[in-house]
Amino acid sequence: MKSDQTIKILFAASEAEPFYKVGGLGDYAGSLPLALKSHFTHNGEQLDMRVVLPLHDPHTISKFQLHKLLDLTIPGKKTENLCRIYFRKYENIPHYFIHQLIPKLESHAVYAPDQYQTAYKFALFSITVVQMLEAMGWRPDLIHTNDWHTALINYLVGKQKPINNKKPKTILTIHNMPFMGYGSEPVYDEFGIQPVSEQAFPSWAKYLPLPMGIAEADQIVAVSPSYAKELTTQNFAYGIEKYFLAHTEKLCGIINGIDYEKWDPAQDPIISSNYSSGNLASRMKNKSKLFAEIGFKIPEKEPLLVVISRLESQKGIDLILDAMSETAGRKWKAVILGSGHHGYEYAFRALERVFPDKIHTVIEYNPQLARKLYAAGDMILMPSLYEPCGLSQMIAMRYGCIPIAHAVGGLKDSIITKPKTKRTGYLFKPATKSAFITCLKKALRDYSDTAAWKKIQSNAMRFDFSWFRSAANYADIYKQLIK
Repeated sequence: MKSDQTIKILFAASEAEPFYKVGGLGDYAGSLPLALKSHFTHNGEQLDMRVVLPLHDPHTISKFQLHKLLDLTIPGKKTENLCRIYFRKYENIPHYFIHQLIPKLESHAVYAPDQYQTAYKFALFSITVVQMLEAMGWRPDLIHTNDWHTALINYLVGKQKPINNKKPKTILTIHNMPFMGYGSEPVYDEFGIQPVSEQAFPSWAKYLPLPMGIAEADQIVAVSPSYAKELTTQNFAYGIEKYFLAHTEKLCGIINGIDYEKWDPAQDPIISSNYSSGNLASRMKNKSKLFAEIGFKIPEKEPLLVVISRLESQKGIDLILDAMSETAGRKWKAVILGSGHHGYEYAFRALERVFPDKIHTVIEYNPQLARKLYAAGDMILMPSLYEPCGLSQMIAMRYGCIPIAHAVGGLKDSIITKPKTKRTGYLFKPATKSAFITCLKKALRDYSDTAAWKKIQSNAMRFDFSWFRSAANYADIYKQLIK
């Protein structure tokens, strides 16, 4: 491509910081466009990057001083749907917000508990995005969507007729394959959307937005190289693996990054004592302060294990409970922070009652406490059964908290175990109690060697997980597709 040619990209997601954040997708969609803009500018290239989001909460209009741009009416079989487009620039990137002025969709939640309501909202959002581009007269070179919520855009664009022998290329990033947009079939019937005719799909998948988007996308990006490989297997692709095996040429993996200004132990205002990889002595003050706050007495040589997680089976919570019970005779203490399945919440509280001097449980979502745990913990337990990318292990390593994780997906790609001199964490497989406990015991033994452990911490803290590396990989894909 010519260096003076402006590349036009539309980035669509269901959530993005600072406007909406429920999970890792909010971090991703809030960070990647900014990193891409910076990457292109640094290389002397022109990028017209724009972002489009649903307007989930009307209060967003006044909170972020959005400006009305235009109104669109999207016809359905039973009713017409009025959508209002709002606009503002954030960090010099145009952001569009689609407000669906429909009483039955009135919910301030990003993801409503009602399946039909959620399916309707994101189907209408996707249709409106395509109509919005036509109304604005702005034709992007490429549209980048994320997960099932926006995958219908790929399908609709793929079915469009080219204008002047040209239409936008599309990328679909898969963050979480099991969630395909179930319950969308009656909604698509309302809008007259036909099912995908891909023969490699099982019949039940042909009316779901994620498979539909996969079939029409020009490029599919998994959020780590290992997850891309895993998507060609039944255990991870849930019936879509035959398609991925037949189209490996359009499947790749790019691991996510983290914001190094947001996650910086040298400047973090939340933690008790700031520190760096060259000043690990100051890190110990965070551990001492934390234990004073929760009432633990801890010898300096006793490691702190932390769990910062949703309490769901996918996160390997059963393995954590088993490991803590069976290694309770060893020297360690643990702090569990998270919420989720009531059975797991009860199990950790019960374990705390049995071992009140070893285990402290906080059942809630608390990002401030999470930062303190990253800064105070010696090891973070992440035995996830599957983990497409994961951000917690990257943040933990940035703070010198060493991950003990199942060798799967992004955990496998981001944690170095060999050679020993470059170790940044510990990996185990398969996802069994015995393998996890064996790995945990090895880490506990290594912790007793102070000099060796500081070396592991220093390796982890210095590893580059910034978004700029990921953005460079995405930029290469953009250019290849457009060229």
